[in-house]
Amino acid sequence: MISSFREWCDLRAISVLDQLNQETVVLFRVRLTEAGLDQILDHRDVRQADLPPRYELDFALLASDLRLIPEVPPPGDGAPGVVVLDSGLVTNHPLLAPAVGDAQSFIPSLGAEDENGHGTMVGGLALYGDLDSLVESRGFVPSLRLFSGRITDADNENSTGFVQKHIEEAVRYFTANYGCRIFNLSFGDARRPFEEGHVRELASVLDSLARQFGVLFVVSAGNFTGTEDSPSDWRSEYPHYLLAEAARLLDPAPALNVLTVGSLARYEVSRMGRRFPEDPAHQAIARRDQPSPFSRSGPGPNGAIKPEVVEYGGNQYMDLRAGHPSGLTELGEIGLSRHFAGGRLFCLSSGTSFAAPKVAHLAGRLLTEYPDASPDLLRALIVAHSRHPQAAVDLLDGDEERIRLLGYGRPDAEAAVFSSERNVTLLRQDRLGENQHHFYELPLPDDFLRSPSRRARRITVALAHTPLVRRTRLEYRASNFQFKVVRQRSLSEVIQVFRRTSPEQREEMIPEAGHFRPSGRSRGKGTVQAASWDVRQVDSRWQEQSLFLVVTRTVPNWARGLSDQERYAVVIVIEDRSTEQVRYYTQLQQRLRVPRIRL
Repeated sequence: MISSFREWCDLRAISVLDQLNQETVVLFRVRLTEAGLDQILDHRDVRQADLPPRYELDFALLASDLRLIPEVPPPGDGAPGVVVLDSGLVTNHPLLAPAVGDAQSFIPSLGAEDENGHGTMVGGLALYGDLDSLVESRGFVPSLRLFSGRITDADNENSTGFVQKHIEEAVRYFTANYGCRIFNLSFGDARRPFEEGHVRELASVLDSLARQFGVLFVVSAGNFTGTEDSPSDWRSEYPHYLLAEAARLLDPAPALNVLTVGSLARYEVSRMGRRFPEDPAHQAIARRDQPSPFSRSGPGPNGAIKPEVVEYGGNQYMDLRAGHPSGLTELGEIGLSRHFAGGRLFCLSSGTSFAAPKVAHLAGRLLTEYPDASPDLLRALIVAHSRHPQAAVDLLDGDEERIRLLGYGRPDAEAAVFSSERNVTLLRQDRLGENQHHFYELPLPDDFLRSPSRRARRITVALAHTPLVRRTRLEYRASNFQFKVVRQRSLSEVIQVFRRTSPEQREEMIPEAGHFRPSGRSRGKGTVQAASWDVRQVDSRWQEQSLFLVVTRTVPNWARGLSDQERYAVVIVIEDRSTEQVRYYTQLQQRLRVPRIRL
């Protein structure tokens, strides 16, 4: 086989032992033409072909000198606070200190300082978000206040048996003293992967605290490190082992009233791969924008979409000679190091723990723009602006796998915070009674409807609520919200159908308009839900009829009277994805006559 390749490619080969089949496998790194690739793929002895890794971190950034970084200013007055519930915080880190509001320990006999490093890294990501570009530009200007509540020990564990109590105490303290509304919890119990029908105590506690105190918990999905049987070959079995029962979410990630975050890979080239670029043995398990090899999968309780979103959390690579994964540090995300006094401002590590605080940071940015936003609105805004990366779409088979691993996708932070002429966000916060409906007309800008009619456009609707929960009930949550977008000539016709017909008749008389995905049955199982419709062509129906959003709340018999009126938030995103010149924001702002667009 080797001799037949020499005519059109350069070769680099090594031999490794396939641990599973106990046979020798020859690896090649080749440079070839398209025709040569076709020959390789058709060859009977070729098991797998892949492109060389491309995306790499500039490791020199980790050695950045503090003297070259401008003085870090404190956040402005009234900046929102983000609380990190973790292993503590090194509060005198020069990039953290100006923004630290308070640090407390909620474990008796332990101080608030970080003895592990996990909390400091998570804290830096919660404060600044994605640090990669900031390290390169040295632009450290915090817009949030950072708080720390220590709930784990020097081993980043809580073996006291009272972690629920510690978390509740921390929430009470930071809400009462500082009005904090965002809490990051990068914590998971490796002994307790989610089992269908069993919402465990910690998840239930978070659901109750979120409702009682009106706060948003951002929770990591947990890390999968494998079992004795799975996976036997990490690289060839990726990503399918992530969909196995053993790789389900860790408690408390299945909590319904929180935002659960999974992980995406960013970098593909390890230090060894960079040092020996012609050696094909050093291979990343995941490619950029694919699920991290350690991320965990949903669904959550009763089939709820979990995790709801994903962010960059790191990757792993394999030295194929050794046959096992490594590189949790080398292909990790940049964070702040607790060992800064020794000259190490930054460090690298991988885990869903480091994906979650980036989403918590985004929630804080949204609070800056929308100071009165409820946790429901924050969740709805984030999922409404989340999309599946194309690399992950190409990797995973069908919508079910994508949703289980990616939820609604990776948030587009800028689109979530700011509207533009091409991407407009409309929002509303309201209350709804038991077994009642709210109706809204979707205001579409003129440019959305004008020719050329065949153009890439998208409508996205997201909704969130925070129901009462009961672990002792078969029906865990005390209410359900659904939304549906319908097409009709007038609002009165829509209202008449929904108020005078049964749900079964209603589905036939007035089905959901267009092709919103995920379907109502799939998305409605969670307490935050979103669906998008990619509109390719506008015909006469768009001029003759309007789109209406119907929000419905249903309450089971056992929960009647527990909450007469329940808060919720709804978000609509109208987006143009073509190259046409459009003015969505200006047209809707003039039409609705408000300084910030709201439904």
